Amino acid sequence: MISSTEALALDRVPRRLLVVGAGYIGLELGTAFRKMGSEVTVVEARERILPNWDAPLTNPVRRWLERAGVAVHLSARIEVVARAELAEAVVHTAEGVAARVAADKVLVTVGRRPRAQGWGLETMAVDMDGPFLRVDERCRTSMRDVWAIGDLVGEPMLAHKASAQGEMVAELIAGARRHFDPVAIPAVCFTDPEIVTVGLSPLEADEAGLDVIVGQFPFAANGRALGTEAGEDGGFVRVVARSDDHRVLGVQAVGAHVSELVGEFTLALEMGALLEDVAGTVHAHPTLTEAFHEAALRGLGHAIHI
Repeated sequence: MISSTEALALDRVPRRLLVVGAGYIGLELGTAFRKMGSEVTVVEARERILPNWDAPLTNPVRRWLERAGVAVHLSARIEVVARAELAEAVVHTAEGVAARVAADKVLVTVGRRPRAQGWGLETMAVDMDGPFLRVDERCRTSMRDVWAIGDLVGEPMLAHKASAQGEMVAELIAGARRHFDPVAIPAVCFTDPEIVTVGLSPLEADEAGLDVIVGQFPFAANGRALGTEAGEDGGFVRVVARSDDHRVLGVQAVGAHVSELVGEFTLALEMGALLEDVAGTVHAHPTLTEAFHEAALRGLGHAIHI
């Protein structure tokens, strides 16, 4: 078996790859290996891929996997993985069929845990929060002059969160007054097409008891997307805003190259932008960012191109 980090360091591309887990790490790597020529099979215990995102965001990825010939088994489990010259897994599918899947490599991507063991933390006066180190808003642990950042301190377990915390801690040590309190931390799923999220989704807003309006604009009506053959994969930009004051609470998008838009989405939340702020900002044409502008317009009932 190989870990997700070891997968990128393989000397050769496996002819057949079995991916256990259809979360973002499994599908990012499964997509990459499929593009390099591997026959890829994905096994997921839950009923759909990328279960942390809603179906409208993941449906374009599901359709790409189908077109690319990636075999996906949902609501399935693996009973045995036997190792001879090849790995052979017995996969129990949702239909109750026991299918045998042979693979040169097996990539297990069913979760992560912080590497908090073996560093002597048990001998220090450091409080834990389950498997994570407990820290305050300045990433200070319960032991004086000991800080912790990144995956060690809990979700979201993302590199850019860790970098931001590390920069803050360095400034604190140098005597600055700082604390870590971002409005939202963006997340990107580098599948094909890409998915980006920042802030609240419509479902999360509803679960929080917030009355929201949602504006969605398809890349099929965006000139830049059409010009780069990125407008036909079902991609879109979706804006979630409060109904009363139109403050933007979240932005989600799926489509080719949408990871390049997430900085603008995050800045809108961090600056407390309203739908009117986004709609009133002149966006260059032809660019993918116009889809954000048009989604805000649609939320206000002033859609132009749809």
